[in-house]
Amino acid sequence: MQELNAKPSQGHDKFASVFHAAPIGLAIVDTGCRVLDLNRALEEVIGFSSQEAIGRFLWDFMPAEEVPAIQGVLGDLLSGKVSTSREHPRVIAKDGHVVHAEFGLTAVRDAEGQTQLVVVSVVDVTAQNRLEIELRHSQKLESVGRLASGIAHEINTPIQFVGDNVNFLSEAFQQILALCETYRSMCAKAASAPLSPADIEALKKEEELADIEYIRANVATSIASTIDGVGRVARIVQSMKAFAHPDHGERATADLNAALRDTLTVATNELKYVAKVETDFGKIPAVPCFVNDLNQVFLNLLVNAAHAIGDVVGKSGGRGVIRVRTYLEGSVVVIAISDTGTGIPEAVRGRIFDPFFTTKEVGKGTGQGLALARAVVVDQHGGALTFATEMGKGTTFFVRIPFDFTEVPDEG
Repeated sequence: MQELNAKPSQGHDKFASVFHAAPIGLAIVDTGCRVLDLNRALEEVIGFSSQEAIGRFLWDFMPAEEVPAIQGVLGDLLSGKVSTSREHPRVIAKDGHVVHAEFGLTAVRDAEGQTQLVVVSVVDVTAQNRLEIELRHSQKLESVGRLASGIAHEINTPIQFVGDNVNFLSEAFQQILALCETYRSMCAKAASAPLSPADIEALKKEEELADIEYIRANVATSIASTIDGVGRVARIVQSMKAFAHPDHGERATADLNAALRDTLTVATNELKYVAKVETDFGKIPAVPCFVNDLNQVFLNLLVNAAHAIGDVVGKSGGRGVIRVRTYLEGSVVVIAISDTGTGIPEAVRGRIFDPFFTTKEVGKGTGQGLALARAVVVDQHGGALTFATEMGKGTTFFVRIPFDFTEVPDEG
């Protein structure tokens, strides 16, 4: 009997030894969502000892905005709706610093299927997140550098005709001013004596020199063209500012249709020589997101689409089509970016989201674009990045971003 009683004790001791020696953070939570124990690796991550943590709710160690989501996940685990879940909450350590964590939550059930405990594995991904942010920032700088000459060209065109118009208006103003001076002189002269035929002839020559009819016919058009050019430059600059604006590390509600318009404006020079761009922006709600990171995703997909079409049209001068659509799919906003390019070969379709994988020639691609895009869409936003492709006809990438809303606002 003593031997039988000893076995559970030895088993428990062995489990406790493994639990506390595990190299990743582990916590055990009861059905009331209170911490029963945590191991040494987790103590190092959050700074709390197991004695300090036991009895507290799991969400006591998180910022208030993280609590509803983690409560919902724990509720689903305890009710049996799901057996496991993977979450990415922030955790507040004992010294107050924020830890970006990856939680793996697993329900431990008895023979009847009732949840008895929840085991939580915790991995500190703060450094990994920082590296991903640095990679995205580096990629953004690379993109801006690549697009800079194109943006300069897009600005230069309206600036040139604005300059031409201003020069014309300046000359017209000087001519009209000279004519006005002649009129004033003649009026002063006519006040004391009638104008002579020579005076009238001089006035006619001044009017011919000013070319009043030409000025009358062209000044209004020149002013309108100048206003349009200034507006075009302002739109390009505004789009560039919106594209490059930092997210400050927090989600913010954003209009993804506007974000796509800004990105298309920034990428105009990269796209227009190989493709006609068609847009079909649906009625979608504003979405809580990291819009700056999504802008980079959109830019990567648009540039990839342009390159795919470029491989088809080559130097022929022909152009393909890039289509950008947005629409609702249940509680998800879908952004579909299609091209009439070469399509993705079947042999590499399973690898296109792998880091450093690229089908482009050496020096033209880093292989990080789609890998980082997938990290932004899936890891940051809980969405999905998928594609449909057909060789010789083209590819469509689908970005799906989930959201919660009660009413879809009208398009402005």
